[in-house]
Amino acid sequence: MIAAPVPPAPATKKVNVAEHSLAQHALMALRNKHTASAQFRQTTNQLLVLLTLEATRTLPTRDELVETFSTTHTGQVLAKPVVFLSITRHGLGLAHSVADFFPELLVGTISLDRNGENSHTEPRLHLVNAPALGDARVILFDPVVASGFSASQAINFIRRSGATDITLLSFLASFQGLSRLQTAVPDLSIWTAGIDSDWDSKRGPMAGLGNFAERLYG
Repeated sequence: MIAAPVPPAPATKKVNVAEHSLAQHALMALRNKHTASAQFRQTTNQLLVLLTLEATRTLPTRDELVETFSTTHTGQVLAKPVVFLSITRHGLGLAHSVADFFPELLVGTISLDRNGENSHTEPRLHLVNAPALGDARVILFDPVVASGFSASQAINFIRRSGATDITLLSFLASFQGLSRLQTAVPDLSIWTAGIDSDWDSKRGPMAGLGNFAERLYG
């Protein structure tokens, strides 16, 4: 069966697809329903690190003088803290791989809790010892951007909390979800490994990776 061609990303330089061969190889493993949980966990860690490294290429640096074994040397170190926030708790289990690359990485979650008996959800930030979000590069992680509603709520919430430098990471995003995000937050930077065009008028975006939590934990 020949897959339908994937439409181009929404017309903006802010949507980036990681074209690295390793990223595309990892995405195929995540798409494969026969990938066992152990391999699925390992691959999600690898892909998250690849996306994070791509998304932080533009992190600012500052000069710092250090003593070497023979003299002194002036080089560059990170000039802005990095905060990793997962929209789902599943991301907390993956964040340790990212922490190996970023000194003093701060990790937290944004939960979307039901407010009362209605269907309205209210975002809540769970982050200990956080710097002012306006001083940090905030990496927001949503494993799959389907409708885009959860990501939009989380982004608007952290922007109201002072964040201005925000990058959204997602293993897989639907074209419709990205379009909604671009409408809601036009200046948002997004990094993903793939964009899916499948859409059902009643069910919404198709589950390109299946039940993520179930596959992650077995």
